[in-house]
Amino acid sequence: MYPIHVNLIGKTVVVVGGGWVAHRKIKDLLNEEAKITVISPTADNEIQEWHAERKLTWIKREVVREDLEEAFLIVAATNCKEINSWIAEQISSKQLVNVVDQPHLGNFIVPSVVKRGKLILSVSTSGASPSLSKSIKKELQQKYSEEYETYLDFLFQCRSIIKNEFPQNCRKALLTKLTDQSFLYDEEKQRSYKQELLKRIDRNLVNEPINE
Repeated sequence: MYPIHVNLIGKTVVVVGGGWVAHRKIKDLLNEEAKITVISPTADNEIQEWHAERKLTWIKREVVREDLEEAFLIVAATNCKEINSWIAEQISSKQLVNVVDQPHLGNFIVPSVVKRGKLILSVSTSGASPSLSKSIKKELQQKYSEEYETYLDFLFQCRSIIKNEFPQNCRKALLTKLTDQSFLYDEEKQRSYKQELLKRIDRNLVNEPINE
């Protein structure tokens, strides 16, 4: 498997199934701003609520081939192996399909994921041991705390400033300085450093070193 992160904003996604497995998949997809259609005769309460809130479209019936034709990504998440297998057989070579109970029938799998804002850590054992994936995920959640979300925003903002406003010969040192772990848990230090960058741009001092 070749690991990639896919941008699903505005993409058509079809999830077939309305139970707890489908629910878990849909919850993650909602965060990606995809256009989600759920095909299932029944759906759990929260899926129905998302439909009522227009966060997705729920079509209350069994899946038919036409439901899949325009989808960029398909998740086969029913409780019937035969239906899930049938879905995998319908896709074209240009579509992505994940079959939750028979991953070998699809062309992608969904790894365990830890998100801290812009930081995304994914773990997969390629189906060898989902339990190990969960264990490693817990370790990553403990190691990479919530502070990383703010820290990554700080890195992103400062990197943009440095790339756009500072000369080439200064950038490497400034970008390296940002990865100093002392910034991670100190939001005041982050703010001070960013303000110093902006002040140097205003005063046309971009060629001079920045002291902490």
